[in-house]
Amino acid sequence: MRELIFSTDGTGHLALPDRCSINVSCFGQQEVQEAVAQALKECLYVAALAGIDLTALDGITVASDCQAAARSLQDLPAGQVPLEMSPQPGAMEVGRTAAVRRDGSLRFHIIVRCGLGLLAISPDQQMQRVAQACVAHEAAHVEHESHLYRMFPESYGRPLECGKRSRQTFLKAMDVWSEYAACRSSAVFRPEALEEFEGLLCRALEESPQRALELIEAQRAGHLKNGEVFREVQQLFGDLFINAGYLLGHIHGLERRRKECTPRLDLLLRAHSGAESLIKRLEDALQQLWLQEFSWPSIEIFVPIYDVICEYMEQCGLFFVRQDDEWRIVTYEKQEEAAAARKTLTGWN
Repeated sequence: MRELIFSTDGTGHLALPDRCSINVSCFGQQEVQEAVAQALKECLYVAALAGIDLTALDGITVASDCQAAARSLQDLPAGQVPLEMSPQPGAMEVGRTAAVRRDGSLRFHIIVRCGLGLLAISPDQQMQRVAQACVAHEAAHVEHESHLYRMFPESYGRPLECGKRSRQTFLKAMDVWSEYAACRSSAVFRPEALEEFEGLLCRALEESPQRALELIEAQRAGHLKNGEVFREVQQLFGDLFINAGYLLGHIHGLERRRKECTPRLDLLLRAHSGAESLIKRLEDALQQLWLQEFSWPSIEIFVPIYDVICEYMEQCGLFFVRQDDEWRIVTYEKQEEAAAARKTLTGWN
């Protein structure tokens, strides 16, 4: 464990903490540890110079397993697993940002993979750019997550008040915003990532509806319980829209228009006009959240994203409804069947 000490740049104080911890113990050689620590410190300086506010940064850890390192830092109770994205095909997690309690206040700790640390000291400038972009993305999470905490302190470490909505999908809606904001703030560090984000969203749009039906069939066959299917379906569609958040944030961060730079997505959406209108609604909702970030009235600001996720599920032939303390999934083949089912369920409630 080491310490990074920051100072002013000579023209004014940068939005950095006075000091923060850095853990590079995953590297055995002293020379490598020192080189990686210095390179990551420079990455944080560059992010701050680009206007990213890092005053809530707790520290940075380089680890072989980002998920395990985050859980260790957060000191979660045994058996408690935080809600997060499922592993994405063709993609590997290179970093994450975790909220940690320090002396009664909440701060944010960046965790990056060992390989990213080595990229930061690579003689190849292209590899260095990749490392810088990844650190900048996590730095942007520090800024936007700390702002969210200041606006709504109850959203961390306590049961989330989201009305009669599903808590899991509501948290996914908040994650959509989180990735949108981080991508928008860091897009200029690696513009070429736009194509990667487009590919991830297109894959999710192509595969998620069929995967959801497979889960429903497994439930009908007795292989899965209702609660398991309810959880997995929300995870599936929530992750789809998180991928949309990545892409839309990157596009807006580069100050481009979606239809001018995502030909594959545009082709896919034209075949499903319902999905296209929902992506447009999502884009408008995220844009409004960005413009009003410093004047959010309540946690209800994320409801438009929640509604878009739920409406896309309905387009794919399913919705969920709460009966007393239990959520159930309703499936149908035609939209008029959905209307009839909702009317019946309203009567039951």
